[in-house]
Amino acid sequence: MSVQMKAMKVLLRRQPDHEILELEYLPVPCELKRSQRKSLAVHVSHNRVEVRAPLRMKRTPIELFVQKHQRWIRKKLKEKQRKHAEKLTLAAGRHILYKAQEWQLVIRDQRPTGVVLEPGRFCIQAPGITDPKAKKILTDWLKLKAKEYLPARTQALAQYLGVDHKLKEVVFRKTRSKWGHCTSEGRIQYNWLIMLAPDGVIDYMICHEVCHLLHMNHSPAFWDAVASVCPDYQRYVGWLKANEHRLWF
Repeated sequence: MSVQMKAMKVLLRRQPDHEILELEYLPVPCELKRSQRKSLAVHVSHNRVEVRAPLRMKRTPIELFVQKHQRWIRKKLKEKQRKHAEKLTLAAGRHILYKAQEWQLVIRDQRPTGVVLEPGRFCIQAPGITDPKAKKILTDWLKLKAKEYLPARTQALAQYLGVDHKLKEVVFRKTRSKWGHCTSEGRIQYNWLIMLAPDGVIDYMICHEVCHLLHMNHSPAFWDAVASVCPDYQRYVGWLKANEHRLWF
């Protein structure tokens, strides 16, 4: 390795990769992270802003970039903060979104163990109930709902579209970012949290994954197949984008 290359490596190691930008026009901390990238980017969460920059870029152009995009950043902050406040929390007195309706969440020490729906009230109950137990009860209830509904509907649609021979199995998994997934081997996976969504959204997800047995991509042909079965699919896609953060716990 040449002396010049060694010197460059030392310079890169000494370059700070994490700094705080003191910006009065932003209401939350702004962190600067440097890496071996070529361009600037901004990532916003509910309680901070992160600017990603090339290792050797000076602070002035970085701060000018943030200032130029401050209106967009503020808008994103409000959106993220709203979604964070609406996130499903399993605690008495909170609310749960189920089938597109707001239900008051009730957690009570009572038999029988399970989920009980009363007018305007979504009750999770068990003798000696605790927060972890309430979470498990709701999890088991949603998994049962998923197993009762999704495989049969998936099989029926696959048969209707003439691809039932490609469908190998239906499985369930709580993933961080996907509601459904279809593999090239014919395995369709659903996130059981989707059972909190309206029936139309659930059926759209089934349609989406089964149509991947026809087209393993998101080409125009794929979306044409989705529309042939679910003409209002864009409405359900929009509902998920607007509300999916309220279904996670």
